[in-house]
Amino acid sequence: MAFDVIALGQSPVADEGSGYADLGDFTDDFYHLACPNCAVDVTIAIGDHGRYSAIRDWNLGDVDRRGLRSASSEELSGAGRWMHETAVRDGHEALADGIAHLFGRAECPHCASVFNIADEYTSAGFVRELRRRFDA
Repeated sequence: MAFDVIALGQSPVADEGSGYADLGDFTDDFYHLACPNCAVDVTIAIGDHGRYSAIRDWNLGDVDRRGLRSASSEELSGAGRWMHETAVRDGHEALADGIAHLFGRAECPHCASVFNIADEYTSAGFVRELRRRFDA
């Protein structure tokens, strides 16, 4: 997944030096996290099928879709800004667009709370890693 490197707190620097070779291509990326307000499971989709948050239903698929709010280049900071600028510089528009959405905001389809996708995904990865370490 595109965000696994960042979620683990590592640098996304790749062997080629481009910095984004470890990212997915955002053609069919899905991220699963809990809404920080109501704790319902939310699916974040960034790819050819759309850029949205939704509730995933086993029988119905992604229901109650809400469009993602991408971060503008001015709103990006830190690793997100660096990855976005690198993708733009190297002519990878689809990758730059995916990064802008990944570091943007989503609306919970259940409670309508708006949250930062990258922050919640990073928090979820950190909690999973802590649980893994303490359960070992």
